[in-house]
Amino acid sequence: MKLAAALLLALVGCAAARELMAPTPTQKVNAQKAEQDRAAAAAAAAKAQQAAQQAARRLKPPCFVPTSYYPIRSCGISTDAAVCGRGFNAFPNYDSCCARQRGNVGFHPEGCTNLNATLSCWVVGTYHPTQTCKQTTEFDICNRNWGQWRSEAECCRPGAAHAEGCSKPEPCWIADAFWPARTCGQTEDQAICTRGWGAFASEDDCCAAGGAFSDGCGQVEGAAE
Repeated sequence: MKLAAALLLALVGCAAARELMAPTPTQKVNAQKAEQDRAAAAAAAAKAQQAAQQAARRLKPPCFVPTSYYPIRSCGISTDAAVCGRGFNAFPNYDSCCARQRGNVGFHPEGCTNLNATLSCWVVGTYHPTQTCKQTTEFDICNRNWGQWRSEAECCRPGAAHAEGCSKPEPCWIADAFWPARTCGQTEDQAICTRGWGAFASEDDCCAAGGAFSDGCGQVEGAAE
């Protein structure tokens, strides 16, 4: 009985302590208001920082702005005070406008087009009966942001040019010697095999008259045996 009474007294004491420790309605309201004030202060600080950053980007003419997007990505100079002072998509110099886009630097994700570069890229070659990629140097194609890849491996990976990737490369036959004999040899270079000319499915096709050579394969007349 004494033990039960002691336990009951302890439970009553704990309940009373919890009640004493519980915040009053006024304390709850004050805590909520303090949390709201902290959130408002944080939002105001973020807004002020954003305004300061935007003000720092408000330029005086002249400035550099994007002037073309596709197929050529470029930047040019502007003397329009409204454009330079708008706080976005305006840059203090050509290099910062044309840099690859990162944060507040650069406009174009891949930077401005290098008009002095000789571009080459890989695009869909054939869909049927084989799925292939081919190389091209067409400026407009290699500068677009879709349907072109920088390497054959990228073009041929599953889900790129073809859902299941490129077919297993098939070798082809091409002219490999002209003197002292005209001969054909085999290659697995798909840039050659899919270029559309001078590549043959078999040695017989390659060596036939009018194939790789107008007179077909054979010893060149007058060449030493």
